[in-house]
Amino acid sequence: MHILIIGAGYAGLRTAIELDRRRAAYGEQLEVTLLDQHPYHQLVQELHLAATTAPDPTNVIVPLQTIFQRRAVQVYQGRVQRIEPLARRVRLADGRSLSYDRLLLALGAETNYAHVPGAPQHTLPLRSYEQALRLRDHIAACVEAAARTTDPRLRRILLTFVIVGGGYTGCQVAGELVPHVSTLAATAGIARNELRIALIERNGLLLKQAEPWANAYAQRVFDDLGVRVYLHTTVARVAEQALYTTTNQVFRAGTIIWAAGIRAPALLADSGLATDALGRVRVDRYLRVEEQALIFAAGDCASIPATVDGPIPATASYALRQGEHLAGALLADVQGQAPQPYTPLRLREVVSLGPGAAVGNPLGIPLTGIPAALLKQGIETWYRSTLL
Repeated sequence: MHILIIGAGYAGLRTAIELDRRRAAYGEQLEVTLLDQHPYHQLVQELHLAATTAPDPTNVIVPLQTIFQRRAVQVYQGRVQRIEPLARRVRLADGRSLSYDRLLLALGAETNYAHVPGAPQHTLPLRSYEQALRLRDHIAACVEAAARTTDPRLRRILLTFVIVGGGYTGCQVAGELVPHVSTLAATAGIARNELRIALIERNGLLLKQAEPWANAYAQRVFDDLGVRVYLHTTVARVAEQALYTTTNQVFRAGTIIWAAGIRAPALLADSGLATDALGRVRVDRYLRVEEQALIFAAGDCASIPATVDGPIPATASYALRQGEHLAGALLADVQGQAPQPYTPLRLREVVSLGPGAAVGNPLGIPLTGIPAALLKQGIETWYRSTLL
């Protein structure tokens, strides 16, 4: 029996690790293959650090070879070109193909530009390690260019940074961007008051899934950091070094970071699978893809039925638990047993807002500031320990 997992993100990686851990108890001859386009697992929850304050950006990736060197999981590197459910086969861009008895789709997500003109060409996304490095280099180049130019208008543009989208990514980037560019500016001989950082959110809350008190705290933190927050502000179009809103506001900025949403890869719809408006493959309460008895899906690429608490958030915490659930479900399925339905727990998140600042409500206990920041660091440290 061959289980093929596409995607070494939080959901796919956790499924592979759990399958290896549990297989001995089932006594089933089982082959597990993990396929990803990269030779590493990227810690998406920490990409904002790689793009800004992390002394060593490579700390946000962990080689798959290191993770699976003592585990009975085959690791393949390749980019999927097409999924062929009828043939039970996955075709890769380099001409290779992999067959399967059961398939898990854990492809993650990519940036959703929401059809905003100019956004793909003139903004910097933050969904991958490569994008984090590109953003880091771009920020440094802007500060260096500002220090060299004698044109005051260009200097102002180069020292203006705009983040589109609140949420976890936008808020975490904003919190780390302030100390990062401040350090770069001081090194280049630029005064701190020349830096301008704006955070734009089309809704009335920066953190839609957080309580009002958490949003109020985040707003206070950004006020203290000097980040200008613009709520109820929708981007109409983006040009080179310019962002235009539907209310005719114009932001001239050398750096425009796009953190305004995600969507699933087009590969899923192109392969004939049932998808929703964001390209996510539709699954039932067992995380089985609609109309596909042998294909399951989890994480950001899966459209999971909402519960009484609302839609399932696209966060690492939920993806990890989906991976753990699917390991058991897949093992039960290959033995002809009825899998248990996926029942999500209501999870509370902790969001970083910069060095020494975070906000969250873990276990129903409101936390802010240094205690929340230490908890956030502890969670990331714990997660890393589970990989080895």
